[in-house]
Amino acid sequence: MGGGEPRRKPEDTRRGRRVRERELLVLVALTLIVVGGGVVGVIYGLEALLGALPCLAGGAGAVLALYGLLALTERWVR
Repeated sequence: MGGGEPRRKPEDTRRGRRVRERELLVLVALTLIVVGGGVVGVIYGLEALLGALPCLAGGAGAVLALYGLLALTERWVR
C-alpha cells in the first residue's frame, strides 16, 4: 500500500482499442492485397496478377467500408 511505487495514470482503453483496430484493419487490407496478389502471381503469372489486383483492392475496400459502417454505428449509438 504505502510502497515506493509511483502511481500511474489510468489508461485510456477506448483510445487504445481504436488504435489497435485501425492497425489490424490496415494489416488485414495489406495482407489481402500482398499475400493474395503473391499467390495469384506465383500460380498464374504476372498477367493474372495485374487482373487480380483490382479485385483484391475491391475486397480490401469492402472490408474498409464495413469497418467504417460499424464505426459510424458505434458513434451513433453513443
